[in-house]
Amino acid sequence: MARPSDAAKDRELIRILTENARLPLSEIAKQLGVSRATAQGRLSRLERDGVIAGYTTILGKASRPETTISALILIELEMKQQGGVVAALKKRPEIVQCHTLSGHFDLSVKIECETSSDLDTIIDWIAEMEGVRRTTSSVILARKFER
Repeated sequence: MARPSDAAKDRELIRILTENARLPLSEIAKQLGVSRATAQGRLSRLERDGVIAGYTTILGKASRPETTISALILIELEMKQQGGVVAALKKRPEIVQCHTLSGHFDLSVKIECETSSDLDTIIDWIAEMEGVRRTTSSVILARKFER
């Protein structure tokens, strides 16, 4: 079992990687105040234990066309329809995130399209899906930050 100081070091390692997962291991070790071997051991353990499931690339504004439109769609489902609806949503590349929710709505999806017409089409497609009771949509105006 990890000692409290070990857990704090693990949280700090995760924070460092969240800010920049491409930092060299020697720099990570320096920021943690541990040896390179110790930092490698911690990182390997966190990966092995599933605490760190992977690494990803977050695309900046330059990678997206200026005309990209993003929206959040809240979806209320009919009883016991989540599996089929989520499977269908997963097949659409415009849908970049899907989360289950507590409360009145059951799902939240984030959509990225190139035109408002494309956005309208996918929102209609979602609303007409079998198992969807109703939807509500909000266009995202600006991203203030992303971690």
